[in-house]
Amino acid sequence: MNAYSLSPSINEVSPTTNSNRKLLSINFLENKSLLIIKGWSLTPELRTVYSVILEEIQDHLAVNEGITINFEYKIFNAFTAQFLFKAIKTLNQAKAQSKQVNVNWIAEKYNTEIYEMGMDLKELCEFDFNVNLKHHTISPSLN
Repeated sequence: MNAYSLSPSINEVSPTTNSNRKLLSINFLENKSLLIIKGWSLTPELRTVYSVILEEIQDHLAVNEGITINFEYKIFNAFTAQFLFKAIKTLNQAKAQSKQVNVNWIAEKYNTEIYEMGMDLKELCEFDFNVNLKHHTISPSLN
C-alpha cells in the first residue's frame, strides 16, 4: 500500500512504498507557476492524485497568466497516459485563451519508449512542448 504526503508550502505529493522509497515526486511551485512531475508512475492509486493535480492546473490557469510543466518519467502506465491526454486538452484550452503554456518532456538518454511518447504527445499540443534527452554523467550522484 502506498502512502501520500502533501507539503503545503510547495504542494509536493510523494507516493512512497513501505520501505519509504520514493516512486514519484510531484512538486507544484505555484508562486513560480511551475509543476514538476518525475519518477515512476505505476500505481493505480495515482489516478486520484492526478485528478487533484489536473484540478490544481485548471485553478492555477484561471487566475494566472500561464504555467510551465516539467515531466521526467522513468516509466508510467495507462492511468498516467490518461492524465497526460487530459492535461494536454486542458493546456490547449488555456493556450486558446492566450495563456502562456510551456511543457518540458525530459527522457533519459536510453529510454526510447519515454522519448517516443514525448514526441507523440508533442504532435497533440498547440503550445510549446519541448522533448529533451537527459544525458547522464559517469556518477549518478552528479545528475
